[in-house]
Amino acid sequence: MQQFLRISRGSRRAEGRVASALAVTMGITALALFSQAAFAFATAQAKPQLSVEAERSPQGARLTFKGKGWTPSGRIKITGTRAPGSATPQDFGMFSADSAGNLNGRKVAPCTSNSTDEGSSEQVTITAADSTSGAKATTKLTGAAWVCQ
Repeated sequence: MQQFLRISRGSRRAEGRVASALAVTMGITALALFSQAAFAFATAQAKPQLSVEAERSPQGARLTFKGKGWTPSGRIKITGTRAPGSATPQDFGMFSADSAGNLNGRKVAPCTSNSTDEGSSEQVTITAADSTSGAKATTKLTGAAWVCQ
């Protein structure tokens, strides 16, 4: 003998309401997660960039620091690993980013070596650190600019 399960109209409506409520809840949850992800992406600051040009001069290494993506009007500390012939790391000082977060500064570092071989074989790593956000950027260049003329 075959048995049938009988569902009344009232229980079908209840099932429909539960399914509708579940769909609405899932939609709201998805919207909330999407909104949080979009907000985090929109408010994330771009990773700061740093470039350094170095040239040899009679006064020493003439350095030009450029970059973007820094905290607007933030203070940027620039340091370097030891130059060829030097025993200590370098401190180039503090520089200010402009209101758009761009960095543009110059510094002359004294020459540290008389050997062109040493200057061309060694690298100097320059690091810029944002004192507000803690963000850092580094770049490397040859030590040739620190060779005395």
